[in-house]
Amino acid sequence: MGRDGNDTGMAQPRTRRRPPKTQVKRSTKKREAVGENYWDITHRPLQCLVFLLPMVVAYELGMVLLHGNVPDYQRPALAAKQLLQWFFSLFGATGFYLPGAALIIVLLAWQLASRHPWKVTGGVFFGMAGESILLAIPLLVLNQWIPVLQGLGNVPGEATGAGASLDNLLLSVGAGLYEELVFRLIIITVVTMLLVDVVRFRQITGVAGAVILSSLLFAAHHYHPIGADPWSSKDFAFRAAAGAYLAAVFVLRGFGLAVGCHVIYDVMAFLF
Repeated sequence: MGRDGNDTGMAQPRTRRRPPKTQVKRSTKKREAVGENYWDITHRPLQCLVFLLPMVVAYELGMVLLHGNVPDYQRPALAAKQLLQWFFSLFGATGFYLPGAALIIVLLAWQLASRHPWKVTGGVFFGMAGESILLAIPLLVLNQWIPVLQGLGNVPGEATGAGASLDNLLLSVGAGLYEELVFRLIIITVVTMLLVDVVRFRQITGVAGAVILSSLLFAAHHYHPIGADPWSSKDFAFRAAAGAYLAAVFVLRGFGLAVGCHVIYDVMAFLF
């Protein structure tokens, strides 16, 4: 070992530096808040369920109070609700309450599958109510272009009196609930899945095909053999156009607002 300063026989001690912190913990609350706005919240199944629950209770309870002492087949009927009851009867299940229970169960199952937070935003309900009214206005305008005598649902027009008027008002609410459940939530969702996942259509093509099919079926179900209305090409044209509009509301703004729009239109058409 030499004595000069160029000796490399002994290694100089090195100080290790800690690696820089490249990951910074961010607040989970801020991350959850991203995308938390009115337009997203209105699509959430639980928000829709709470928004629609008063309508379901009003319709079902009103029918029980007015017609609880008569058999189910003698109560004022909705074609869409009869379709649901017929479907349940295939599995041996009967009961006037089943369609309402099905609507609640479907939305709860959808909430579970979507993994959205189990919370509702109270202030959003006022916005949904106001938006439902605004969304019903184009249907009222369309009704002036293609005049019809009845609303979108099978609301009887012959009966008169206070009891019949209350029946028609309740049926206006029920039509919005169960026609949207059958022709928008169920048919559009199922047909879109078949066209996109099975047939391998593009997403936009599958949705467009589902919207067109659901609109035609929605218009057709008002007439024999499902519905009771006499055939009218003018009525069919209006209902098909209205079905396409409601389908667009469902796709773009969600199930709750499609029902709200439909109910508001039917009630206003009945009252005025």
